[in-house]
Amino acid sequence: MDSKRAYRDAPGSDIKLPREVYYRCVWIVRDRSRLERLASLLDENAEFTWNEETVTDAAVVSDAAIHHAAHELECMELALNSIPEVYREGLLDNIINKAPFGDFAHPNTWKRWKLVFLYELAGALDLI
Repeated sequence: MDSKRAYRDAPGSDIKLPREVYYRCVWIVRDRSRLERLASLLDENAEFTWNEETVTDAAVVSDAAIHHAAHELECMELALNSIPEVYREGLLDNIINKAPFGDFAHPNTWKRWKLVFLYELAGALDLI
């Protein structure tokens, strides 16, 4: 098996992602908690921890960064909605914490839904 294939192909699927796009999506998902905190600055009273200092003024963080974070979170939610609900939490846990997949489905099923999720995320972010 080609080592590059593991990053791009789901077992028995025609979905293919370039390695760079695959990893970019993985890191966007792993950055979810920071993106949520940053996007919360859309609310004027929100606080954000930036380099261990609490920022209460949204003007300190660029408006573009806040809207970019909100856009990435919106794309992530769209991608999550493209997979069955029973796999969502497990896939996020696998991507963010590198936790093993649940044992109620075959590993190939998990890998397929993981790639579908990442493919939909890449599409929503206009990476493919």
